[in-house]
Amino acid sequence: MKLLKIGLPILAATVIAGCAQNTQQDNYLEASFELCNTEVNLYSVSDDGRVRIVCKDGAKFALNSEKTLDIMRDINIDYCNGEGLGQFSESRKYYSFRCKSGTLLNINK
Repeated sequence: MKLLKIGLPILAATVIAGCAQNTQQDNYLEASFELCNTEVNLYSVSDDGRVRIVCKDGAKFALNSEKTLDIMRDINIDYCNGEGLGQFSESRKYYSFRCKSGTLLNINK
């Protein structure tokens, strides 16, 4: 019985600590909300690492990796004033994107 009394507080602390930590997936989903600047209808990561995001307003993004989300967040803040992206694509040399305001830009990687 003593093991049960000692085990419960440890179990409770482990569960609480586990709930308090954001996973990488949580962080990327949060980034998706920032980029959409609206609700996210779909967020998925395929076996090959490609990320697909569909925003409630119809904006769609297909990324080569979740790492690109960090770059998109920076672009949203630096070039779109945090209003969200309406379009984004990535090539070997450039990022092409359209802000929700309609501004269309290409920047070097």
